[in-house]
Amino acid sequence: MRVFTQRIHLLSAGTIGICFLLTSTAYLAWTYHIMDLAQAPLSDAVTLIVGYLFQAAGAGLFSLMMRHREDLAKASVYAALGLHMLFLAPSVLSGSFVQAAAFGCAMNLFCGWIAGYYLYRLTCGAAASRSAMTLGVGYSAAIVMSWILSVIKGGAVYYSGRILIICLIFTIFAVLVIRADEKQKDEEKEGANLSGNISIPKETDFRKFLLLAGTLVLVFSIVNSGGFGFPSGDVENGISVEFSRLFYAAGLLLAGLVNDRNRRHGAICAVIALVIPFLMLAIRGEPVSMMIFWMLSYFTFGFYSIYRMILFSDIARGGGGKSLLSLCGFGLLLGRIGDAIGEAFCLMLSGHFLALIVMTAVLFMAAILLFFRVYQYLYQPEAKRQRSEREIFNHFSARHDLSAREREVLRFLLAEKTNQEIAEELSISEGTVKYHIHNLLQKTSCRNRLELLSAFAAEQDI
Repeated sequence: MRVFTQRIHLLSAGTIGICFLLTSTAYLAWTYHIMDLAQAPLSDAVTLIVGYLFQAAGAGLFSLMMRHREDLAKASVYAALGLHMLFLAPSVLSGSFVQAAAFGCAMNLFCGWIAGYYLYRLTCGAAASRSAMTLGVGYSAAIVMSWILSVIKGGAVYYSGRILIICLIFTIFAVLVIRADEKQKDEEKEGANLSGNISIPKETDFRKFLLLAGTLVLVFSIVNSGGFGFPSGDVENGISVEFSRLFYAAGLLLAGLVNDRNRRHGAICAVIALVIPFLMLAIRGEPVSMMIFWMLSYFTFGFYSIYRMILFSDIARGGGGKSLLSLCGFGLLLGRIGDAIGEAFCLMLSGHFLALIVMTAVLFMAAILLFFRVYQYLYQPEAKRQRSEREIFNHFSARHDLSAREREVLRFLLAEKTNQEIAEELSISEGTVKYHIHNLLQKTSCRNRLELLSAFAAEQDI
């Protein structure tokens, strides 16, 4: 069972990784082509505002289809992959700025559609306790591959027709990995992974909570992009996007680890990361290498990127069934809208430095207030529940005079681990595990594991 679960997560990470590699490679190639056809700020407006909005629209359309026809939405990913490839060709080959922009926007629509799909796969294919790391690993692997492409002949591949062949290969791999992922999912019991690790408000409170969570992601994104908008002018002056994104990969992996260990800590790290845009604004104009700005911004963006997607993935799981699955891509959808708005503010206020600082400060305060409201809904009840469980466990252990090792074994028994799994976790033999279980049963006056679990459950009612 343990190996089976790891395979599910590996396939989920593989689906995310190959899809993100395809869409990010295509997006970068299109961005570079647009930069060749137009100067900033027009190139920024097209790629970082209009392109992002079309990605949001694609994720929204996938969510809409998920709400009404889940079976059709799952099957539509193959058409989305094909159409993405179809629109990519003219978007990077056209010599006309208008045509390249128009076809690129259509391509970005299907980028968002594909992203909505792999976030759906993350929600259904990976347990909540390992979903953030699964997402981080998938994204990071894709980023490393993008960097490898960039070092081949100095990144010339992004500026040539060969990028179409590369993306076609990625598309074929994406189809194969998705088919394997879906086949594996079909072997599971339907809905087995639809259980989250946060407390979702019920009935009347849910709509209010959903509005708060969505607004939080939107404002977070505006603040993050408002502080540093990844201007194309820096790329023209020698900044390597692909190298800078390696720091994004590092941030994603660290954020995935933190979020899976504790969602509350992951959320707090995302808020702390919002301080970075103020640092960017404060030292702008100082003799600091622009590469430092890019690396720092990408690293901290990893924490926020994981948070906004995992937040809505957890919310989608919170319904315990299919009714909320259409929400699994809302973190990306609202995040992309916020990214586009933040970029728009950067362009409009580029000559008004003080106004940009004031706007970012106001939005930052709003984000903090929203965060504490969402925190009260999601994490305080969970924290109280965890404290209560610890108290029950400690009381049960003290009442039956359990040793430190017996308490460790009891924790694994409560998690329904097998003797072999417990032995591996504690680095002891199965015979030693059986010895400790025998002592546990004797001290608690239970005949078997089932009675022990029942006795512990009864402790909660005392």
